[in-house]
Amino acid sequence: MSTGILSRILLVDDDESFLASMRRILHHHFEIVTTKDPVHALKIIEHQSPFAAVVSDFRMPLMNGIELFARIALIDKHVQRIMLTGHAELQMAIDAVNHGKITAFLTKPTPAASIRAVIFDAIRVYNESIIREQAVAATQGNQLPARQDSTDLYAQLTVKEREVLSLLAKGCSNAEIAVELNITVGTAKSHLNNLFWKMDVNNRTKVVAKAIELGLIKTSPAE
Repeated sequence: MSTGILSRILLVDDDESFLASMRRILHHHFEIVTTKDPVHALKIIEHQSPFAAVVSDFRMPLMNGIELFARIALIDKHVQRIMLTGHAELQMAIDAVNHGKITAFLTKPTPAASIRAVIFDAIRVYNESIIREQAVAATQGNQLPARQDSTDLYAQLTVKEREVLSLLAKGCSNAEIAVELNITVGTAKSHLNNLFWKMDVNNRTKVVAKAIELGLIKTSPAE
């Protein structure tokens, strides 16, 4: 089952002027979320996923880019990690590859066209890895073996996916979900597609029915 092409990226840099510049050269091409705080970036990954790629500076307060990427890899092994920094030191690049498992390493300044090309390629790799994983699971005859166990399935859902599921059960449209959760309609659709995949269904009615069947959401009398 295809979840569509995801092109959301997260930009992390403590330099607001640089973030503004990145938004300017990228916003016509990708859905962008930005933050100046690497700790906040981890919370965004946890609660607003999925993201196809994260572009991060190296030198930041509290946590550097290598540490950030290493932690992101534990949350989502598929997300592509691009380090963009003005401190192009050989050992840092080696550490970034070995510990942060980066996709690409770029130095500042880098031409806008080059940055976009690297991000487009990272997004392609992300989506291909998701499709490949789904194909492997399908050939094994059962996506996510423990899926029928409601406790395990609920644990696999992100906070936002659980919130979307609850709103779906109330009959909310994608636009209404977006307003309620303060996200874009595109992000709401991404969460919905993830629910389809994780619950092995292909439409809104089936995802709600399965959630009720497994006790993930409760039906209640109309008020």
